[in-house]
Amino acid sequence: MPNSMVIKWGHRIVTVVLLLLVASYVAYQHYTGPPYDDALFKSQQLNENTWLYVTKYQGGGATVSEVYRYYLSGKIAANPVKALGEMSPFLTSDSGEAKVTKIGRLVTVRITGRIYDFTNSVLYTSDGIEYIPSIELFAYSPS
Repeated sequence: MPNSMVIKWGHRIVTVVLLLLVASYVAYQHYTGPPYDDALFKSQQLNENTWLYVTKYQGGGATVSEVYRYYLSGKIAANPVKALGEMSPFLTSDSGEAKVTKIGRLVTVRITGRIYDFTNSVLYTSDGIEYIPSIELFAYSPS
């Protein structure tokens, strides 16, 4: 009986330690993970308070497709890549040539290519004012 009790408690302790290790590793990667290995590809002013920033992934090689990330923001004066690394892109695609326009609250995106990720829920600040635009996406397959 005593050996059985020791084995049960040993198993429980090892299980708890392993769970704590896995949970702490996941939390560490989530909160302190490195930003994307991106470079600024394009920046464009859409109107007086909205800028479009597009970054291109620099990692990988010949077997990795190109990845472009699209961000909406106010004007970023210094080191936009660092500031964008702390934001979430609203569009991730294999094309860096999307046509983006903004009229009032409506942002229209027309893109030809593959879309990896898209969200129409964007919040950004420009000159201390928060903006939540409506985004419509028109995606066309490459011919």
